[in-house]
Formats: sequence, C-alpha cells, structure tokens
Amino acid sequence: MLERLTLARDLLDCTGAVLAPAGAVLSVTVVRATASRTSPALARPLADTFAAADLRLPLAAPVYRHLFRGASQDAVARALLACELPDALWEELRAMRATDPARYWHALATGAIAARMLLAALGEASSIARMAGAGLLHDLGMRHVSPHLARNGDLLSADEREEVAGHPVLGGYHLALLLGDHPAVEAALAHHWQCGAGYPTLPSPPPRSVQVIAVASAFAALTQPRAFRSAPYDARGAADVLIADAAAGRADPDAVRLLVHALRNGKGDLCTLRFGRERIGHAPAVNRHTPIHVAIA
Repeated sequence: MLERLTLARDLLDCTGAVLAPAGAVLSVTVVRATASRTSPALARPLADTFAAADLRLPLAAPVYRHLFRGASQDAVARALLACELPDALWEELRAMRATDPARYWHALATGAIAARMLLAALGEASSIARMAGAGLLHDLGMRHVSPHLARNGDLLSADEREEVAGHPVLGGYHLALLLGDHPAVEAALAHHWQCGAGYPTLPSPPPRSVQVIAVASAFAALTQPRAFRSAPYDARGAADVLIADAAAGRADPDAVRLLVHALRNGKGDLCTLRFGRERIGHAPAVNRHTPIHVAIA
C-alpha cells in the first residue's frame, strides 16, 4: 500500500520554503535514505520555547487524570521540557497551534502519553525526552494534507483517502531533512502501520518504542473531539477500542498492555497483565471515521 508517492504540488514548510518540488517521488526508502545522510540541525529544549506554557493542556485534562497524577505528572513534564528540537520544527508546531489547534493538542497529548507509558516501563531514563519529542512530531505530515481533510466530518472519497494516507511519508520526509536519524522519523512513518494492516507498507516492524508512540497517538485521538464523531471516547472506551485492535492484530499488544499499566498508575506486574473479556466502554453515538486501511488496497 502506497509504496511510492508522487507529489502533486510542492511540499512546503511553514515559511513557504520548498522541501520537495511537485513531481518528486517519495517513499519509505527515500525517507530513510534522506535521514541517513542528514546532519541534525542545532536544537533547543521545549523548556525554552512557547510550548512550555502549553503543557497544562494534556497534563491537566480531566480525561487523562488516571495517567498524569502525583509524581508521574512531574516526571512527564520533565521529559517534555527536556526534549530538544531544531527551531524550524518549533516554528512548525507554533504554526500548527495557530492554524490547527486540534492537531497541536493531539501532538502535545501524544508526547505526554508516550512519555508516561515509557516511564511506566523504564523509570526515568534520558531516552524518554527524545521519544517525547518523537511523539510531538509524529503527525506533522497532516500539515501537508489539504486543510479541509484534516477537519472533515464526512466519509472520505477514494481520492481523499489516498491523500490522507500519504501523510506519514510526507511527515517522515520533512522530519528526515531536519533531524536525520531520529525516532521521530520512524514514528511519522509507522504511526498508522497497525501491525501491517495499515499504511504505509514497511519492510519490517518498527521498534517497540515507536509502536508505543502509535498507541499513544491512537489513544489521544480517540479521547479528543473530532469532526467525524459526535463526542470523544472516555479513557475506558478508548482503551477498550485499543484492546480490541490488539486482539484483531491491528495494534501491538505489548504497547496496549503498557498503556493499561500506565492507566493503573504503574501498579502491579506488567509482565502478568492480561486482557479480560471484551468490554464495551463509552463510545460516541455517531462515528463516521473512514477506515483507510480497509478502503485503500
């Protein structure tokens, strides 16, 4: 699925600079080759940017009260504040905040949820700040999709599904140009991979930490307002969706277990955590989400 993507228009950054011209052919192979030969740009921590004042958005959100409480909330904040990115990417996030606040909120929530999950597994480790940065940036490719599609509330046409399904490669290429070999590149490519049931096709499974970001992204998306749903899922309903996805082979079971473990405040033995019988948590009355992994062959 989507082995190659030919650009119908120039790929631009938020300043209007051309990242790739119309007609260029991008693919997972091209993205990874670009990352391998790119020297990362100079970076500065989130603590020194506009985004530091916005951490309260995910950390104080009632829907995430079971994830971010007490010492864990402080540890997640430290990981996010320490994540370092080039100024060009902080400007992309600033532009996202101005033009697509819901996507910006999703970025912050994914970074925070991924950091919480990894803290539950590893304790405080220096690598978590880097993965939090990957969570912040994993969906950058949606900035390169037609704006009306990002806010669409109806079922997508075949052409619209194809455009949306190209965003992991677009985001991965954008990030590869600035970050080089950084987990954000793989997170961009793999956050809709769904254990091979999604898009794009990958030659091998992504690293486990990247699959954690994919589950964090899905949980964040399910628990936030979307134009195609009448209401968000609550935390239990979102977890139930992901548990069902893991059972169906569309989500990494270990990453979903880690999410549940974090929702339980890291209590109990993660290695012995087992999913119980199928449950039906809160679900919105209307959900017109287009299943792109089914609709595009």
